[in-house]
Amino acid sequence: MTGRGHRISAFVRLMATTGSPVASSLAALGSTFPDRVERIFGLFGKGPNRHHRRTSHWFALYGAAFALCFYVWGDATPPRLADFPRLLTSPAWSVVFSCAAFWFLGGLLHVLCDACCGKVPLLIPWKRTFGWKFFQMSKARGEMSRGEAIFTGFIALSCLCAWLLRYAQV
Repeated sequence: MTGRGHRISAFVRLMATTGSPVASSLAALGSTFPDRVERIFGLFGKGPNRHHRRTSHWFALYGAAFALCFYVWGDATPPRLADFPRLLTSPAWSVVFSCAAFWFLGGLLHVLCDACCGKVPLLIPWKRTFGWKFFQMSKARGEMSRGEAIFTGFIALSCLCAWLLRYAQV
């Protein structure tokens, strides 16, 4: 999927489940991390996408990081905007780990979305064994294909309906 599709789907999923714009934004920012880390380390260097969706898209890595941050974090309340100024004066580790947990959850959602349009590694980082090909990606870099747009729109509308059912006062 493209970065835009990852950010939209991560944001709407977390907004529907937590109702927290801060947690949703952290997940949306973290949802582009697996592709960005490949560019940072230059893994696209030899051949087109030769190393794409390997260690940087390892499902177990993001799942373990999220579980560790969630375990250290303690309470189950998402971070709030009012918590961030407090971080500048005295680091509240529960807020730091809750932000990290939602960041890694965004990465985990990225891997799950990529598993819908190809294979990703599940337990072994160098073997792509988990995933399906529900839609084709566009050949143009950064352009959403028709299938990705439909997939992302379906996720967004489903999450909007779930959010309305959960949080709207009807």
